[in-house]
Amino acid sequence: MPLQPGQRITAARINRLQPRTYHAIGSGTVTGAVTNADVTGAAVTFTTETADATYTAVCVWDVDLTGATTATGTARMAADGVAQSPLATFGQEVGTDRLTVTQTYSGTLGAAGSHTLKLLASPAANQSIQGVNSSILVTVMEAT
Repeated sequence: MPLQPGQRITAARINRLQPRTYHAIGSGTVTGAVTNADVTGAAVTFTTETADATYTAVCVWDVDLTGATTATGTARMAADGVAQSPLATFGQEVGTDRLTVTQTYSGTLGAAGSHTLKLLASPAANQSIQGVNSSILVTVMEAT
């Protein structure tokens, strides 16, 4: 709801106008082949006061090849347990290859309350996700 001329403003309403930032770094390794496995520690949980808060997220996965493969691995973010699109994709062919994959997300959180956004990974056989170098950065803007 927009602010109206002459309207009394509460501190709580003004506080909701301030974006909130959350950040987490993973702590475990995800070794393939697996599908949509949590990257341990790479999750943020927060509470919104109003419905329809919006978020933007920057997600980073550190991919390490542990053996030869031509398979493509994928990763994505989950919002409140629902895997989001787009996918982050990666593939390497040499056992010494390593790369950092980034993907961005945005969306709306329909209900007020507790929310969790986290990193998921689906490395193929001979691929792993190094959680200690993977992270999620989320900015949440509450509706007024």
